[in-house]
Amino acid sequence: MGEIEIRSASAGDLESVTSLLRKQLEEHRIDTSDDAVRLAVNGMLADRDRGFILVALNDKRPVGVAYVSFTWTLEHGGRSAWLEELYVLPDERDQGLGRAMLRAVLDKAREAGCAAVDLEVDTQHARAEHLYAREGFTPHTRSRWVRAL
Repeated sequence: MGEIEIRSASAGDLESVTSLLRKQLEEHRIDTSDDAVRLAVNGMLADRDRGFILVALNDKRPVGVAYVSFTWTLEHGGRSAWLEELYVLPDERDQGLGRAMLRAVLDKAREAGCAAVDLEVDTQHARAEHLYAREGFTPHTRSRWVRAL
């Protein structure tokens, strides 16, 4: 691994962040258009009250991304963070970058006044479950449902 930097994404990162997030969605078999991903990224970058995006660079090349939305929850008694996506390019995995990004997410969420960070794990991604368990996350006993509007 070269020189690693994890930082907040900026408007100049729009295309690289969109590309990384599309790869994550494809890996999870989630059919979201490029335009929808770009719109969400643009919206997040335009309003920091919505959340934040972190980008990981290896020798200045984008190799990872974390997309975090803020929400106001009853369960956590106020502001919390939803880690929607944490993605590292396959050739950059198993070198500690996912853990470093997760810790950066936790630090940034704490700084933003969040009481908790929630996430979901695809049932076919057991390695991600191991990372989250090692970092102190615990599973919910409920399932997540959705209805498009």
